[in-house]
Amino acid sequence: DNKGAEEDEFYAYGISADLISNVVSAGLIRVASLNDIEKLEYKTLDNSELSKKLFIRYIAQGSIWKKDSIFQLSMELYDTKTQRVTWSERWEKNWDELTTIKDELADKILDKLKVDTKTDAPTQAINTEAYEYYLRADYIYYKRETMKDIAISRGLYRKAIELDDNLIEAKTSLGWTYSETGDYDKAMEIYTSVLKQAEELGDKSGIGASLNSIGVAYHNKGDHEKAMDYYERSLKIKEELGDKRGIGASLKSIGDLYSNKGDSAKALDYYDKSRKIKEELGE
Repeated sequence: DNKGAEEDEFYAYGISADLISNVVSAGLIRVASLNDIEKLEYKTLDNSELSKKLFIRYIAQGSIWKKDSIFQLSMELYDTKTQRVTWSERWEKNWDELTTIKDELADKILDKLKVDTKTDAPTQAINTEAYEYYLRADYIYYKRETMKDIAISRGLYRKAIELDDNLIEAKTSLGWTYSETGDYDKAMEIYTSVLKQAEELGDKSGIGASLNSIGVAYHNKGDHEKAMDYYERSLKIKEELGDKRGIGASLKSIGDLYSNKGDSAKALDYYDKSRKIKEELGE
């Protein structure tokens, strides 16, 4: 929740979205999406109702308040099974530490839940100003109503990239804005650049995500052969990383491709494999 000025709402939204992404990528753990939470209007539900609606056990709730160049933060983790708060903390961060907030929150939550994590590449330092532009862009794109909003978000993504070329998230999100509006050639151009950069950084997770995004672009363009190649390469990397959620998503994408080609038997095979993983994740 944003406890500060209305114009600072993008901090709360962006950090929440990134926090969910960080926790999801940690391993065999199911996390409700931001869209699901907002659809339920969670502020009107008590913790017991919320856990039943989202099929979850733990609820992490926090607030952020920006005063001048200081962020005041609070977070608690509630266990709906024992009906008690298992962790609660308040602290402050300077503006130039903005990029560390979501990582620190994710680490604290995963530590309390005793979830083992592994990283496949060294953490890259992020320019704070670039990260703020990225958060603003994400928020505007999420709340978009017109093409003008999309244009503004793209401009903010580009500004973030200009300030920090290693901010892969901004590049991927920029590509997604083109993919969602049907400009697959532009999206592919961006994704291909991100793939090359992820390979140079040795970022396997980024490589897997980029390969999948390129596959989606080829799929939407109707080039099933190239789409299959990228989907399978992405699946292989996700298997190497042990990314269960990513494996399930890749298997479904391949199933969709076979379904579009009219091969129902193979489509069903991949859908069934994806379904079993989603059952394992409790989704």
